Amino acid sequence: MTAREMPRINAHRPAAAMPEWAVLERSLIELMNQSEDFLRRHYLKPSGEIFWPDIEGFRGYGGVDNAFEGFHRWPLFYLLGGEDRYLDLAQGQYEALLAQFSGYKVPGSKLPEGRNTMLVKEYLPDYDWMHAGEAALFFYYLNLADPANERNRERSIRFAGFLTNEDPDLPEPNYDPQHRVFRTLAMGPNGPAYHRFDGPYSYGTWMDSYGLPFYDVPGVLTMMDLRDPEKARRYGEVYAARLRNCDTVTNMLSTSMVMNAYLHTGEEKYRQWVLDYVEGWRERYAGNNGIMPDNAGPTGAVGETLDGKWYGGHYGWTFPHGFYFIGDALVVGGQNQRLLTGERGRLQWVREQVEMLLSHAVEDGQGRTLVPQNFADPGAVLEYGGSPNEWMTRPDRVTDHPSFTRKQQLGGWYEFRVMSPVHLVHAYMDSLAPNDLGVVKRLRDCNQNNSDQVSGGAQGKDFSGQHHAYLNFLEGGYPRYPVEALVNSIGQVFGQLKKLRGELQGAEAGWGYRPDGEKQWQELAEVTRQVNEMKERKWSESVTHSYFQTYLIGRSTITTEALVQLTMGGPLPIYNGGLLMVQVRHFDADRRRPGLPPDVAALVGRVTPEGIELTLANLHPLEGRRLIVQAGAFAEHRFTAVSYTDDAGKAAAQELDSEYLEVELGPGTVLELKLGMDRFCRRPSYQLPWDR
Repeated sequence: MTAREMPRINAHRPAAAMPEWAVLERSLIELMNQSEDFLRRHYLKPSGEIFWPDIEGFRGYGGVDNAFEGFHRWPLFYLLGGEDRYLDLAQGQYEALLAQFSGYKVPGSKLPEGRNTMLVKEYLPDYDWMHAGEAALFFYYLNLADPANERNRERSIRFAGFLTNEDPDLPEPNYDPQHRVFRTLAMGPNGPAYHRFDGPYSYGTWMDSYGLPFYDVPGVLTMMDLRDPEKARRYGEVYAARLRNCDTVTNMLSTSMVMNAYLHTGEEKYRQWVLDYVEGWRERYAGNNGIMPDNAGPTGAVGETLDGKWYGGHYGWTFPHGFYFIGDALVVGGQNQRLLTGERGRLQWVREQVEMLLSHAVEDGQGRTLVPQNFADPGAVLEYGGSPNEWMTRPDRVTDHPSFTRKQQLGGWYEFRVMSPVHLVHAYMDSLAPNDLGVVKRLRDCNQNNSDQVSGGAQGKDFSGQHHAYLNFLEGGYPRYPVEALVNSIGQVFGQLKKLRGELQGAEAGWGYRPDGEKQWQELAEVTRQVNEMKERKWSESVTHSYFQTYLIGRSTITTEALVQLTMGGPLPIYNGGLLMVQVRHFDADRRRPGLPPDVAALVGRVTPEGIELTLANLHPLEGRRLIVQAGAFAEHRFTAVSYTDDAGKAAAQELDSEYLEVELGPGTVLELKLGMDRFCRRPSYQLPWDR
């Protein structure tokens, strides 16, 4: 289909006034077109490389995945309508990071030359998919923004090959197709990362926030016992025996990388791999009494290496975050199945797991519903970081650490808190079913009005968090949401710029995982000295430590939640490796590129099982604009009908059978459309409208 064959609507009747949301939307886009230049100038080398000290064996204070995470908003902003240069900046940044970290050797690595670097074949060599998924988000957006980039297409096929065992240089297969499991919890171009189990499990300050993976190892009550080398050695042996040959449910996040190859090629082998791996976890779920198990052994059996326990897997129910990343995996696995099959109910397991957790919930003294997030052996000593005001804690203590609390269990469940609705939001936006929406509402904090007002500031790694307010808007209960969400986003940009200026003027940053011991503090002082010699403005030690722990994750001035919700009609993807799942995408028809044309604003105002309401506005006073509206991020939906008011002021309607609709907007024109849609009825693809 070419652009000329698309159904087309021409609208040229100027509006009496521009909607407030449209003016704010364009203001936010224009603001962010310039704001990130400040970050690039002061936090990166001109080449795009991360500042790096000349210290042998230096690896930073966080994983390499963090370096990539800080840039995923650049290609997403381009997809939304940011300036052309954001695609070039994003691709150039990706290439710079690949080259930089491919050149750094891992100190103490016993792997052969060429396989002992932080990136191998341009890929994370030994990461689980909770972390690899975070880094992959940048790559997925690049492919969606520019599918014609041959280097990224080749990488997409190569990266998928590490998971499907098709890479010819794999020393050993990562995946067992017979039993539908990965051979261990982390993998990459070097094969299964068994070397992660070769040593002791020693204490690090990062553990203070999370506790231990297991609570039944004799002599180890809390992570503080792991300061003892002998106990760390014995704990490491148990850790290896249980997890070395054990897959984890969070590795279902890997299905997006194989989906990425499918979206380029349409090849059946990628489709089948995704469906097979997800179905393996569906079968384990079906056999575990309503709880998704977090582990699968070499033959695919739950508890095979964990004494029959359904909990204890890596990034599973016990350690470190409990349900949150299991929920991520359920959403991503379900969404990818939905894309590939069109079948309804693929995200039902998300609601079922949340309802299961709600059945164990308690009410605190403020009347809030607190939902458990974790499960461990009943009677475990769960003592690690917490707040003195934390609910569901015990008065008895094992350590004297001032920032630790001992968690109270109920039937093995613990970490009771107000639950994030993010997973249920994805389930609801897929099903549009009242029962999913009802569970979302049950999760609300009754003491916070977060459905009739936006929450200020930048929240989380992706600056999101307006879930309850957004769904209320879609129901028609919060008509001011678009305006207030955009005002909040503009405030986020200026808030980020203020924070950056503060860091460059000597302000402190949050420590995260602090250095442990004099040697680490001395290294930090030297790193700070060397980096400040490379820079125009000096950093404090805390900013340097933060920089090498999280890089630019919390420093970007680009905020995209409101723009994705309002212009595309959906939530941001699951941060740890989800794909963009929305109602519509927009393309500039004249410049043949993704994103809203200059001066054009869009608002998806209602989303129902029958279709959507979409308003388009051209703010240019003298020039017309042409755009293409696509049904779904990957043209996986189809428009079935459109109705609107024509230039003569009369009701107009036409039947459609197309994944596209071209709209020509005259100067100062506002057009309201009602679009009927069939969802998930087409093969998803990265192909651009003019290439189909």
